[in-house]
Formats: sequence, C-alpha cells, structure tokens
Amino acid sequence: MADVGTPQRPARAGKQPPKESSGLLMSVIRTLSASESNEQRDREKARLEREYRKSDQRLDQLITSQDQSLKDVMQIFGDVSGRLTESRKRIRTIKENLAACKRLLHCKRDELKERWLEGVEHKHVMLLLEQIDEVRDVGERVGAYVSRKHYLHATQLLVTSLTRLRTDLKKVDALKDVNTDLHSRKEKLHEALIEEVHEHLYWRWTREVLSLRRQGSGRDSSTTLVRAGSDRVSATTKADKARKNLLEMMTSPGKTRGLGEGEALQEDVSGSGNPEDDSQHFMAIVVECLALLGKLPDAVETIKRRVQKELGLIIQRTTQQVVEHHPPAPPEDDPVPSSAPAMLRADAREARLLQELLQVVFEQLRLVAAAHRSVLASLRCSADKHGIEVQLYTMPDVWSKVQAALQVMVSEYLDLSQLGTGQQQAPAAFTEAASDLSSFFTKKRTPRSKPYALFKFEASYHAMTMNSYLMEQLEQAGGSDPLDVSVTDGNAPSTESGSSKVGKRVLVCSPSPHNITAIFNPLQQFVREIEEAIGCSPGTHCTLYVFITDYIKDAFLAQLHMETAGRLEQATKALDQWKTVKDPATLRSLKVSRPLLQSSLSVWQTIEELRWLLGALPLFADHFVSMMCNTLMNYRETCQAAYRGITQPDSEDKRIISATWAKDEDISRFLRDLPNWRALEAGVTSDSCLEGDENPEEVGERNRKEAEILTGNLGDQLIPQHEILADSAQLRTLAHLQESLEWFGGCIVKFASSLPVKSTSTGILVSGEVPPVSDASVQTLTSLAKDFEELAHTCLLVLHLEVRLHCFFYLLPVARGGVFASGLDSQEPDSEVLKLIKDLATIDDALTSTLHPRKCKYIFEGLGPLIANILMSSVVHIRRINENGIKKMCRNIFSVQQQLTNITMTRELALDQARQYYEMLYHTPDEILNGLMNRGKQFSELEYINALQLLHRSSPGASQENLQGSLQRLSEILGDIGVTV
Repeated sequence: MADVGTPQRPARAGKQPPKESSGLLMSVIRTLSASESNEQRDREKARLEREYRKSDQRLDQLITSQDQSLKDVMQIFGDVSGRLTESRKRIRTIKENLAACKRLLHCKRDELKERWLEGVEHKHVMLLLEQIDEVRDVGERVGAYVSRKHYLHATQLLVTSLTRLRTDLKKVDALKDVNTDLHSRKEKLHEALIEEVHEHLYWRWTREVLSLRRQGSGRDSSTTLVRAGSDRVSATTKADKARKNLLEMMTSPGKTRGLGEGEALQEDVSGSGNPEDDSQHFMAIVVECLALLGKLPDAVETIKRRVQKELGLIIQRTTQQVVEHHPPAPPEDDPVPSSAPAMLRADAREARLLQELLQVVFEQLRLVAAAHRSVLASLRCSADKHGIEVQLYTMPDVWSKVQAALQVMVSEYLDLSQLGTGQQQAPAAFTEAASDLSSFFTKKRTPRSKPYALFKFEASYHAMTMNSYLMEQLEQAGGSDPLDVSVTDGNAPSTESGSSKVGKRVLVCSPSPHNITAIFNPLQQFVREIEEAIGCSPGTHCTLYVFITDYIKDAFLAQLHMETAGRLEQATKALDQWKTVKDPATLRSLKVSRPLLQSSLSVWQTIEELRWLLGALPLFADHFVSMMCNTLMNYRETCQAAYRGITQPDSEDKRIISATWAKDEDISRFLRDLPNWRALEAGVTSDSCLEGDENPEEVGERNRKEAEILTGNLGDQLIPQHEILADSAQLRTLAHLQESLEWFGGCIVKFASSLPVKSTSTGILVSGEVPPVSDASVQTLTSLAKDFEELAHTCLLVLHLEVRLHCFFYLLPVARGGVFASGLDSQEPDSEVLKLIKDLATIDDALTSTLHPRKCKYIFEGLGPLIANILMSSVVHIRRINENGIKKMCRNIFSVQQQLTNITMTRELALDQARQYYEMLYHTPDEILNGLMNRGKQFSELEYINALQLLHRSSPGASQENLQGSLQRLSEILGDIGVTV
C-alpha cells in the first residue's frame, strides 16, 4: 500500500487506467491459486475483507468531506446542459433564416451586380479626380519640399506624379501644362541634387574647417594675442575638438547600412531639425533621389568630371583666406637681413603660412575623401537596390585627383621655372676636384636670344603625367574648365582661374625651391595616409611621393650643391683676407669671448643649415651628411693651406723653427706631455688662477723642465731672423686661426655626437627630428673634427714656441756681442733687451685680444724661467765683466721682469734668481764660496763653475792655479752640502 502521509493527486473520473484494479484482482487470484490449504485462503479472504472495509470507511469520509463540492458540481453541470440545449435551438433558427435569405438573394442577383459595377465605376472616377487634384498641386508641394531640402519626399512625389501622368492620366489633355512643368521641375531638381552632392563633397566641410581655423587661430598680430588671452586658447581647444569630431563624423561607418539591408530611408519632415545635420544620411537621401530620378549614371559622370576643378577651387579658396587673415609683414619686421644666405633668407613667417596652408588643405582633403567614401557607399547601395548598372569611380581615383591637385599646388610654390641649366652644373663642384668655383660668381655676358628653349620639363615624369591627365580633363570638360592647367617648355605648371594666370594668382609666400624644406614633412605624412588609403604594397609609392622625391633629387639637391659650393668659395676668400667677426651680440650667441674667423662662422652656418635639412628632408639625411663631410674636407684643406702660407712662406730651406718643431711628432708629443700643457687641458689655469691664486713656485716648477730643454737645444747658436715669425700680425692671424678652429672642431664634435646612428636606432621617428645616419658618416665627421682640433693645437704650439724663440733671438746676442767691462756706467738696458721688451708687448697686445686668457697664460707663463736660464747660461759667452757690466745685466733682467710682470700679472721669481746670480759676481771667488758654505746652495754646480770662470777671466792678475783651486774647493763644498742635505 502507498504511504498515506504523502499527498497524492486524485485520479480524474473516466481517465483512470483500469490497470490498477485488474492488477490487484490478478494478484489476489494468483495468491488464492498458490494457496496450499484452506487456512491460507481464509487468511487471504480475511485480509481482503479488512481492506475493503477500510476502503469503504475512507470513501465515506471523502464523500462526507466533499459533499458541498459535489452538490456545486452537479448544479453547474445542470446549468451548462440547459444552456447548450438553448444554443442548439438558436443555431437551428439561424440556419433556417440563412437558407431563406439565400433563396431571396438568388432572385435579385442581376440587379445587385449592376449596382456593384456602378459603384466601382464611380469610385474609380473619384480616385482619378483626386489624382488630378493632387497632380495640380504637385508643383507647389515639390517646391515647398525642395525649399526645406526634404528632397526624398519631393522626389517621391515628383516621380509618382510623372508616373501617373504617363499611365492613368495620360489621356487627360488638361494636364499637359502640368506635365511640362513637372518635367522642368525634375531637371531643376536633378541640378539641385547634383549641386547638393558637390556642396557636401567639397564646400560644406571646407567651410567648416576654415571657420574652425578662424576660431582657433585668429590673426597673428600681437594686439590680438594680448586682447584674446585665455579666450583664444579656449577657442583653439574647442576648434581642435570640433575638427576631430567633424572628421570622426565623416569617417564613422554604418550610417548608410540600412539601405544595403533593404530598409527604406526615412526623412523627417516635421521641421524640428536641419536635414543637413547628419551629412551621411542626407547624402544617402540625395543619392537615393538621383536613383529614383534615373539620373544616377549622369551624376556619377558629373562627379568624376568635376573632381579636379573642385579640388583646385578648395586650394584657391584656402589660399585666399590664409592671405586675408595673415597680411604681409612690413620689411622692417623681417628678422633676417637681406645679405643672409638663401636658406636663411626664406622668411620664417612665410614658411609658417605655407605649412598652415598645407595643414588646412590636408584637413579639407581628408574630409573630401571621407565624403567621397560615404557617397560611394550610398551610390553602391542605391544602384544595387534599384538594379541600376553604373560604372562607379573608386577611392584610388579620388586620391589620384588629390595628388594631381597637390602637385600643381606644390609646383607653384617651388617655382620650377627658376631651375634652369644652372642646376645641371652644380654637382661638378663636389665631384670634380679641378673645377673653378669662381666661375659661378664671375660676370657673364648676356646670351643672345635663341628661338628654342635651353631646358624643358616636357620629358619629366611630372610633366608627362600632368599633361596626359589634364588633356583628358579638358576633353571631358570641353575646354571650359576654370582651372586650365598646362605644362609648357621651361615653365612650371601654369594655372588659370577665369582670366587670371599663375603670375596673378594669390600665393601665401614667394615661390622658391627652398620652400620644399617647409612642406616636405607635412607632405610625407599626408603621402603615408594616401598610400595607406589606396593600399600601396611595401616598396611601392604613390605618384605624389615620386614627384616630391624626383624634384628633390633632380632639382633641389643640384641647386643646394651649387649654393653650398658658392658659399664655401666665399668662405675661402674670406679666409684669405682673414676677416673676423667681432660683434659682441654674435659672439655672445655663440658663447665665445674672442673674435672668430668669418670663414669658420660661414662654414658652420652651412653645416647648421645642412643639419636643419636633416630634419626637414629626412629621406636624404645620408646625402646631407655626405655634403657636410665634403664641405668640411674642403675647408680643412683651405685652413691647412692658410696655415702653411704663414709657417712656410718660402722654400723648404728657410724653415720656421716653431712650425717645424710643432710638426715633428716626437717634439709635439713631448710638449704635450709637459705639465703646463696638461694643466692647460685639465683647466688648472682657469680664469680664477689668472687673478693670482696660483702659487708662483708651482708655476715655476711646472715650466722649469721646458725651459731647460729649450735652453739646451737653442742656447748654443744664434737664430737667423728668417726662422722666426717676426711680424706680430702673422701671430695674430695664427691666434685667430687657432681660436676659430678649436671652436669649430668642438662644434663639429658635439654635432657628430648628437646624431643618432642606424645601429642604435629604435626605428621610431617623429616628424622634424634628425633621422638616424650611418655609423661611417658619424665617424667621418668625428675624424674631421679631430683634424680641425689638431690643427688648432698645432697653431697654439707654434705660438707657444714662437714667443720662446723670440726670447732666444733677442737675448743670445746680448752676451755674445755686448760690452760688460767698460768704464762707462750706462743707465739703459741693452738695445736687444729693449727690442725684446717691445716685441713681447706687441705680441701680448696681438694675442690678448685674440686668444682666451688661459691660452695666453700658457704662452707667456714659462717665459720667466726660460729668460732666466738664457741669461744665466750666457755667462759662458761674456769675455769680461766689471761692476758696470753687472749693473747693466741687472738692469736688463729688471726691465724684462717688469715687462713680464705687466703681461702675466705675477712676479717672476726665476728672474729674481737670475738677478741674484749676476749680483753674486760683485763678490770675489772666495766670498762666493764662503757664502755657499754659510747660506747653502742657491744655483747649480755648472752655474757656480761658469760664474767662477767669468770672474777669473775678468781678473787680469788671476792665475790658472787660483781657478783650479776655486773649482776644487767648490766641488768639496757641494759634496759636503750634498751629503748633509
């Protein structure tokens, strides 16, 4: 038995399967049949009786509990049964009535048919009358729709009305005028739709861009900037955001997707908004209207025919507006003088205007391309929807027209007509060593006019492509294109607008080949957009890229070579004349304190311009670096020739000792290993040291070794005058050369170290930055810079040695030819000493205004020990000396010391020692030896020996034995001192 506690759904009456009762019965039968005894059967019988009693009790309980429900069910059943009986009766009555109606209608069938046909005829007549009334008002309704630019409703109404006039109302003669008027309106509507297409393809977005530019930029006057303040910044930001939103709106996909999926275009005629706000939707409606009018193929041909004209008008309008909003600046505002080189003469303001013009044109062309993309999608969808076969143009066709328009525009600003035969001669300046650069600057005879052109562009790639393209355009336009462009022999493409030619057209700046430097990077960025848009494969480029690069290679670089060669020759001439730049403002801008050669500044200016071209024309960076190397090589040869012209004025026999020694590798290395040179390089002799902060003893110790070496090499023989540079102007020239080349070499080193190299390049280049160049080019530049620095060091060594040679030249004859044993006490120094003093003053005046103070100190610093060595070692050449001679030599030393003190601003202790040395000669040999024992050693043993020998020669009665005794005693004293010290 089932569990009584589990609720179970009661079985519905009549649908309970009989399987349960029969199964129970069969179970009982099987049990009884299987029973072996009567007792078992009795037990089974008793069990069944108990179960039946339980079932009866349960049934009674259920009947008792559900008594009310059973009564309700029986009552409802009785009501339903009565209603069904009544319904059957009513249905039977209706059937009888319908059968009677059918019999009656069969009798009146013909009469009713006649009345129905009359009704249909009257209804059709009323419909025709309504259509006639509607057609009569179609013209006004179409005009109203067109005036509100609800073109879809106007077209649908016009097409529907014309269809009715051709079909249902064809025989209504009274509608002939209406038919003519509607056909006229159809043509006008077609023209209006075409104008709307071009309005939204070219005019609307260009007006938006120009308007946003006006809001964002304003005029360039300072008063406007001051007056605008933060409002202008806010306007600029808003204008930039508006331009971005404009381009995003034009390039956003999916606006015409519904037409392609079979969904009908919807036009809002409620008048709540401007139909042109959603440009893509509006253009889709215009295209759909053209398709409904059957003018889609004509519209496509018109669009294709007018592309070039409209693009030219965009450029013309933009140019006019840029010129109007940026009036020409007065000549006095031009920061670059007219005498500046060609590259610097280009007005920076004009370059900015040209770049602004390009940016505005590019923005408009992007929007034009986006508009064409949207129109093409609409044309394709409408053609597919209406089953119209039309030859559509493609986006590569649009970009091709854009490139052609830009080529014409760029050609006007590059002024191709000025690039004549001169550009063909320019490369020879850098490829032929024997070419005479002065030929470019000599006055030439005026050539006779010839009946043929000397140079033609007709075979160039640009001329062939432009001629073929424009001839095709003129054929299609019937020669009435307002932009009549043609390429003629020897001239750039000329453009006519109405009756004005290129010469009369407004340009934002003067045409010049150097304008390519201002527009190359913006053009390259736009070229990349074009190539991405038309899907150029890697390694291939669009025609605009080919035009620009061909122009640079064939025209601009040739002229640049010629200009650079001319400027290099001009710098060479300036170097021959040794012109210097002394303008304080210029020197302050260069962070130098001494005059520089004009040639160095000119060449460095050329290098800077070529460096600027690295960022302006990054595709040709290696070529510009090569030009730099060629320029530096030529200038290096010029500087070396100028150096040789000073240090080797005559044949090799008449050598200049200082130049010969500086050229010798061993001597040059020895001088650079000396402490004074190392101190110069290490910056020990800085400006603070020039004020006397440095210890004089340290200075003397630093220069003593050099003085001893030079005295040992040059102290034995007199120096001929032709072996020194006696003219101070030549020394000043060498100083100018040294200062200029040191500065120039340092600038080249900094420039070479700042160049990015390809081996370490990341491959990411921002527009206007210097592109990576080859490692070999950087190494070449560095090597050339080292050559200039080496020549500067050589000049400094020559000056350093030359001043010392002057000391030998004037002081050596003093002891050899002077009289120091006369009875007259002369109060004046020797003439040679006076000449030396004057010469040192002249050299100081020449070098102080030319060289940096630390270099002047390097040149004059060691003269005291050197002169002291020369004078002290000269005693071997003095035959006799007395008190007057000693006084004279002391005066010589004092005069030289005074002059050196005026030059170096420090007391020369070595000359004090030299004076003490000569004052020692006042004493007898015994007094000298006794003083040596009492006060110690002040001079070297050789100097004591020379002094004793001089005193012996100056004493007529002295014998050789006395000299030998004095020398023996000197040796013993110095030996004792050496042991005790």
